[in-house]
Order: sequence, then C-alpha cells, then structure tokens
Amino acid sequence: MKLLSNIILKNISKTNLLLFFILLATSIQAQELALNQGKINQKQYYEEIDFEIVNDKIIIPVTINNKTYKFLLDTGAPNLITKRLLNEISTENLKKIPVYDANNQVDTLEMVAIKSIKLKNLNFENNVVLTTDLDNHFILKCYKIDGFIGSNLFKNSILKISLKNKKITITDNIKKLQLKSKPSNLTLFGDQKSPFIKINFTGNNNEKGSEDVLVDTGMDGFYEISNRAYSVFSKENIFEELSKSMGTSNIGLFGAAPVKEQILVKPYLLKINDTTFENLITNTTDDNNSRLGLDLLKYGDIVIDFKNKKFYFEADKTVTLDHKAPVYSPTVIGQKFVIGHVWDKNYKDQLKFGDEVIRIDNHLLSEMDFCDIIKLKKNLDTQKPYEIEVRSKDNQTRTVKIENK
Repeated sequence: MKLLSNIILKNISKTNLLLFFILLATSIQAQELALNQGKINQKQYYEEIDFEIVNDKIIIPVTINNKTYKFLLDTGAPNLITKRLLNEISTENLKKIPVYDANNQVDTLEMVAIKSIKLKNLNFENNVVLTTDLDNHFILKCYKIDGFIGSNLFKNSILKISLKNKKITITDNIKKLQLKSKPSNLTLFGDQKSPFIKINFTGNNNEKGSEDVLVDTGMDGFYEISNRAYSVFSKENIFEELSKSMGTSNIGLFGAAPVKEQILVKPYLLKINDTTFENLITNTTDDNNSRLGLDLLKYGDIVIDFKNKKFYFEADKTVTLDHKAPVYSPTVIGQKFVIGHVWDKNYKDQLKFGDEVIRIDNHLLSEMDFCDIIKLKKNLDTQKPYEIEVRSKDNQTRTVKIENK
C-alpha cells in the first residue's frame, strides 16, 4: 500500500505519501497567483531545524501568525495547508486551479498567498499554498498535520536533510555546509520548482541507461519507476522482470489509481552521484515521473541546492540494499484494506486483487482504527512468517500464511 502525497499505499510495508501535484501551466498563468512567487526575508542565513519522524514522514515545526503548526516536508509537492488552517488565518485573494495527483487524477483546489511562513528564524514572505481538507482525508488525517512544506518554498535556498541527525539545514551559502562529495546537476521543473536529478543504471550484461527522477521526500520508499521510463528501459535489457500483476496499490490525493498491470523489476546496479546501489527491487507506477523517496536518506544526507541547481549525496561509495521481492501489495478501496497486487506466483491461487484483509495474525482489522493499521503495516515485510485472513468478493474467507523471503 503506497500513500502518494504524492498519496499512495504500496506494500503494507511502504507508505508512499507522494502528493506530487502536476499543475496545468496554462491554468496557473491565467491567475494572479503563482506557486513560484514569494521570497525569503533574510540574507546570508544558516538555520538548523530539528524534525520528528511520524509514520515514516518528516514533520517540521512551522510558524504562521505567531502560532506553531506541524507540517510534512515534501519536496515532491508544492506548499499546501489544510482548510482548517486557511480558516484560522483568514487570508484573502483565493484562486481555484485544476490539480493532478500522483495518479494523474484531477480536481480543483484553492490557491492562496500567505504573508509570512516562518521556519525557526527564517521568514518566507508572500509564498503561495494550495488548500485541501487534510483533516478528513482517510489516510492523511493519521499524520495529524496542518499542511505540507513543498519544493516551491526553497526555490532561492539550499536545503540539507539529515535523517541520521533528524535535522534540516537551510542556507543561501553552500560553503557553510562544508560538503565532501561532488554534486550532480539539478533541474527544477515548473512553477512548483520540483527537483529532478539524473540517475544511472547498469544491466546484467553491462547495458547502460539513465533517467531524470523526482527527489521526493514525501515518498517513504526508496525508488519507483514510471511505466513511461520502464517502457524505454525494457527495450534495452536494463531491468530484470520478476513478476507482473493486475491491480492497484497506489492511493493519490483524489483516490485510488485505476486498475492496471504493474511490473516488479530489478536492475543490476543503480548509481546516484558517486554512490552505487546493489540489490534494488522496485515496481512500476502510473505516475508520469520516476522518483526517489525518503529511504534514500537512510544511506546518507542529501543536499538539494535550489539556488545553484546542484544535488549532493553524502554517502558511502557502495551500498547493498536488503530489498526482497514482496509477496503482495495492499491498498485501500472503498475504505477497506484489500489486496492490491499479488507478486509471488506461489500465492496467486490464494490471494486475488480486491480480497479484503480482515485479520493480520491476532489483529482483527474491524476492531482497529485505520490509523493503527497504517502503523501495523510497517513491520510486515520483515515479519516471519505471519497469517492473514481475507474475504473474497463472493464473501468466502480463507487464511493464508505469508512466508517473507
């Protein structure tokens, strides 16, 4: 189950809150407001801000109108606030624009400029945010947040994120970070200033390939490849296909992704800047863009230099991932926790797309709050073994023992 806040629930082990909004450029240009407006008040600044991890999300303190709120740090999204907060700050000059979520589903959201957004001692003036009802979203409500701090807030700054130290650093001088690694080029896409970098692949027979990917701290996974990119790589034998499955496992801001065949794949090597990753297993996705998620920070600090369009990754030269092919990926359909994809061929007679999961070991899901189910999912990929009880579409129940490899 992947929650893309870009919202997606991908494996019950990975919540991919990928709220990557792709905005219609013509719609934005027609408005007085734009996501690329706003500025930071200070010059020659350097600020360190502590953060907490809540359900695999980076949560930072943000001050608006002298009151401190909790915001999710999501470089794959634009700034966004909940409608409750919008009502509290009583701002004016609202505009409506069409917005696409991570599954390319569209809806209309309001856009508004906020006079002051403060991150510790830094004052960001007249920055634009989108608004939506996070408090009543069936998954986002679990994070108890007031909004998202997105990539457009940092368009004139340098952002360092250290998962190890649980700190973000914001500065306008790259020398103050005293970095040891060499940077790669960074591309900023659209008014949202979405950060893209180039990553490189090597296949089993030394075939080479590369693609531009979104650096998305709102996604709590390591890497997902878009179907668009995979259609190119599949012709070049860069990836090994492990499995195919018809279903859906991604949940966007506006609902579940359409049912479609997705592919579980494995490249021989993945290289990000000067670091080579081995044993990567991932799946395809319907998003227009491939993306790197929060799990990248488990292996080193990242620096997204929006100001100078550079990307740094302070990590070891070689990393062997402990990825294993999942048995299945769950999702949420109609407020029910269900089987989204079945990857392991040994389970395809026992589990089907749409089967409702009603029990996990001794946990009866009907007796649990949905937010507690999200917490429960975190350890399932490493739990050995465990039972799930599922109810099929024709109301038949069966118990399945999951043997993680």
